[in-house]
Amino acid sequence: MKTLLLWLYRNGYTQDKIIDRVSAPKVQRKLLPAVSREQLEVLIKHCHCERDKALTSFLWHSGTRLSEATNVKAQNFNWSEETVTVLGKGNKYRKALAGNSLVRAWFQNHDSFEISRAGIVTMLKRLSKGTGIKCNPHSFRRGFAIHNLKSGLSTRIVQSLGGWESIVMVEKYSRSLSFEDALQVYHNVNGSN
Repeated sequence: MKTLLLWLYRNGYTQDKIIDRVSAPKVQRKLLPAVSREQLEVLIKHCHCERDKALTSFLWHSGTRLSEATNVKAQNFNWSEETVTVLGKGNKYRKALAGNSLVRAWFQNHDSFEISRAGIVTMLKRLSKGTGIKCNPHSFRRGFAIHNLKSGLSTRIVQSLGGWESIVMVEKYSRSLSFEDALQVYHNVNGSN
């Protein structure tokens, strides 16, 4: 409709740009998949090998981007601090959370995850198909943000932990939180149920 009305105006069939008076329709915001803690457990159970378990766990617990996870090396971990230094967006180094015992066990015997970016994407597609859980590298990053927001961390802290330069994305993820989620955080912080 818009294209037709603009064509009519441009070709002199109407003196008025009628379309400017028409409000654009409201489109529903699409919530992209975010892996929850419960889904993470299911995904790990369906992994074919220890590497895949460690990698899946690392993606969710660290909130790193695909490129950051692909390039991480054993020497980048500081286990006493529970952090890992990754080469992040904009070719800048940053610290991220190291992950859990699965990640630590893997890096005690290996220098890297020994898999390419394409390999990670393929592994996650296989997991998604096998479990019915929508997952891709970024769904773990979204899951990291949402889980930590639901746990009561502020958007600024989640921004810092996840290495977002702008708080806009974290705030976008926080829109998926319901009143019940907010109420649970409130009760956790105030020690009441």
